[in-house]
Amino acid sequence: MITTIIFDMNGVITDDEDIHELATKEVFKSIGIDLSSKNYREFCLGRTDITAFKDLFKTFDIHSLNVEDLITKKSVQYQKLIQGNLKIYPGIIELIKNFYKKYTLALTSSSTFDEVQVVVNQLGIKDLFKVIVTSKDVVHGKPDPEPYLLTADKLNVACESCLVIEDSENGIRSAKKAGMKCVAISNTENPNKLTLADRIIDNYSLLTDTYIQNV
Repeated sequence: MITTIIFDMNGVITDDEDIHELATKEVFKSIGIDLSSKNYREFCLGRTDITAFKDLFKTFDIHSLNVEDLITKKSVQYQKLIQGNLKIYPGIIELIKNFYKKYTLALTSSSTFDEVQVVVNQLGIKDLFKVIVTSKDVVHGKPDPEPYLLTADKLNVACESCLVIEDSENGIRSAKKAGMKCVAISNTENPNKLTLADRIIDNYSLLTDTYIQNV
């Protein structure tokens, strides 16, 4: 029986992948690297900045700069861009508030702590999540299972009782490796990249209690 629902943030709650992409491109451009959208999706989508940026540093042979410093600059830029420009997916806040009455909720994001705090405070949903896990809490980000295993541990619940809502292939892999059920929403990816999920949906209205318990 599903007792716990765990949300990813970017691409599930917030329609802000374009802002993350722009912030990332801008900080890399400041050091002379022009990232393409293909670069961004390949290295960054559904992954922590630390993992993505380290791989980008290797790919573009960057040795003279500090990865953490560039991530901090990217996070600051993201927070600037998102002020007054935060988009969310239709029906998601209502869904979270409805689930809050019936399930234990958690948020497990690859974003930085500061980025997550800005979003949940701006949307007024911070107190709806019993646990919030961000990139600062883990050594290995998605697709490693650590983020979701840590979330279950903090909640003191069995992974088998958790349902994860994800939008990326890396996020789905993380949830499934943790032994959780996973519903993928096709907000940011083509459905053919989401086939590892237990179910794929294109609209949050499908997530009824009956649907959830039959995933």
